[in-house]
Amino acid sequence: MAQRNWKEDFKKFIKFGVTGGINTLVDFLVYTLLVTFCSANLYLAQTAGYACGTLNSYIINRSWTFRSRERFFSRELVRFVAANLITLAISFVAMYFLQQWFPSLNRIVLKLPVVCITTVVNFVLSRLWVFREKTD
Repeated sequence: MAQRNWKEDFKKFIKFGVTGGINTLVDFLVYTLLVTFCSANLYLAQTAGYACGTLNSYIINRSWTFRSRERFFSRELVRFVAANLITLAISFVAMYFLQQWFPSLNRIVLKLPVVCITTVVNFVLSRLWVFREKTD
């Protein structure tokens, strides 16, 4: 069994975080442009922004963070979409419980621990399942 390289995993986690920041910026930019200049429905703009951020995430994480050699349209992409849906579901569950446990907590503040939880979950899913290194 291969020895885990924690230093390399930490570097990947930092790259994953930088990519997440870029994804958030892409999401917000698309959302803002659609709402401001196209008078788009808020839910349509949110969906489009999230989709663009997720696509950006896949492109950057596969090429820079995890250096995948898979084709763009591959099982890896299917796993990526599945991992993001799992992470989204976990975020809903985390938000629900945080609202139950801390009902007076501001909704913006409530999102902060959720982002921390989902970042770790998404990194683990990405590292161990989506962009896993093949062993021959």
